Amino acid sequence: MLMGNMEQVRDALQIGQIVDYVPVSGAVAVPMPKCWYIRRTAPNREFRVMKRCEQLGLSAYLPTMGSTREVRRYRLGTLKIERRKVRAPLITGAILVPDFEMDSEGWKEVDGIMGVLRFGEFVPRLTPKLMADIRKIEAIGRVPKSKREQYFRVGQLVRVLNGPFKSFSARVERVDTGGRISVGVEIFSRITPAMLDQGDIEAV
Repeated sequence: MLMGNMEQVRDALQIGQIVDYVPVSGAVAVPMPKCWYIRRTAPNREFRVMKRCEQLGLSAYLPTMGSTREVRRYRLGTLKIERRKVRAPLITGAILVPDFEMDSEGWKEVDGIMGVLRFGEFVPRLTPKLMADIRKIEAIGRVPKSKREQYFRVGQLVRVLNGPFKSFSARVERVDTGGRISVGVEIFSRITPAMLDQGDIEAV
């Protein structure tokens, strides 16, 4: 069991949708998943599935990110374009389910939910480390691109998380508004330039 205070639970609620993490006064106890599974949903039903999970008390997680959608309207013969901020699933057609909830009978009462994602006999599982990475990507995706440079600054020391330079240290050389970062990766005392996404690095 995981014991957490109000602030920790509030932080969990602010990132994505985690059903069954309920803020209460004092300490709370929630199961600590050893891994997470991917359950498929019908197209465009992710949010409805999550709402139903909440009603049934099922634990699930839907990572989301912010995006801008254009809505075109004609008023008195004039075209007006409105831009609205909306939430969209980070992984379309899927929700993440903790191991302790996989065999619950409650899933039979959830419309739009499908089977567990599998590749032949292989059923992929997400470790706590992978879940932490997903939350980092989600947190970055929720920040407008024009403001993402605040996460990293020029000259900052970072560690590469993915790709051929994984686990190498690097220095941020430039941050563009599209979320791409130019870094200098130190390899055998030599600096090699590389372009990475913000989700591919972490501050040291």
